[in-house]
Amino acid sequence: MFPPDYFDYAADDLLKLYNKLDETITRDIMRHLVKTGKVTATADWQIQRLQESGLLLDDIIHAVAQLTDASDQHVRVLFEDARVQSVEFDSEIYRAAGLSPPPLRQSLGAMQILQAGVQKTAFHLRNLSGTTAVATQQAYINAVTLAEIQVESGAFDYVSAIRNAVHTAAEAGTEVLYPTGHRDKLDVDVRRVTLTGVSQTAAQISERYADDMGCDLVETTAHPGARPEHAVWQGKVFSHSGKHEDYPDLIKSTGYGTGEGLCGWNCRHSFFPFFEGLSFSAYPRENLQEYEDQTVQYNGETIKCCDPTQIQRAAERQIRATKREFAGYDTGIKAADSEPLRNALNEQFQAAAVKLQRQKLHLDDFIDQTGLLRQDEREQMLGFGRSQAQKAI
Repeated sequence: MFPPDYFDYAADDLLKLYNKLDETITRDIMRHLVKTGKVTATADWQIQRLQESGLLLDDIIHAVAQLTDASDQHVRVLFEDARVQSVEFDSEIYRAAGLSPPPLRQSLGAMQILQAGVQKTAFHLRNLSGTTAVATQQAYINAVTLAEIQVESGAFDYVSAIRNAVHTAAEAGTEVLYPTGHRDKLDVDVRRVTLTGVSQTAAQISERYADDMGCDLVETTAHPGARPEHAVWQGKVFSHSGKHEDYPDLIKSTGYGTGEGLCGWNCRHSFFPFFEGLSFSAYPRENLQEYEDQTVQYNGETIKCCDPTQIQRAAERQIRATKREFAGYDTGIKAADSEPLRNALNEQFQAAAVKLQRQKLHLDDFIDQTGLLRQDEREQMLGFGRSQAQKAI
């Protein structure tokens, strides 16, 4: 079992690595866009566009290859830490019930589940990286095509067209493209894949221990701000087998095993063993009602507890996105070989700096008013260090 706040920070170290990949790709896009050169005849432009696209894809694949080994290692560390916390909590309950649960490394079944979880999550993250490379290549092609159309139509001069292309690419950032056509930001997908993988693996290990210990009942964790569809079952006791006449079926009641249910996508809930006649509910009814009724005040308005957390996450994503833009313009300025283009990109650079400061002030005010915990690590982009921050100031 995990306490709900475990999921607030569990993937942060891993996410930093992928933020570095995100920033590297963004800088590569800017460098190639600025270095594309003067717009020539359509045929020559298309040849050059495809050549540049191929070079860009090679750069991205190289960055992904460098990151993959490191991220695999981080995934393993994350899962090892998770299994220690999860198994130890459950084991204390089993020992209180007079049982003797074996250490994780002495449970062959549990170790197999752990290894499978590590491999599955690492595989998904590698797929995300590879998909990102392809999606970014297409984003570059789209950007230079747009620049070509703008110049040839006479609507924009060359400098304005490249500046617009750089702005579009920097603002879009690094995305993951799914076969269905759905797109998501890389950092959003990394956090979802990682935390879902950790949660599901820990849940499967808990199931294995429950089976070995002969424990059919489990209690779900609870936290303020739960999704309405999760709030109805959090903090309650269920029968894992579904055969206990006094307790509802875990799978049918919580959707456990599905993406939308318990331990599914971005779910912060987990469960732990419950022994009738020995265990007392960790979440009395009054506590659950208090969670459901919890609110904060912001700009004179009363907000349900689940909403301010979502507002904070959105503000953090906006700050990371602007830092990515900032890094892209910084690279574009350094790569520009003409004064007019350099000046045009510098205007975008300064606009991004102003936007970044406003976003930070907005988040500061939001945190002060709501009393939520500031999580600076969620705003960080690797490569955006003191020198970049000073430039922004």
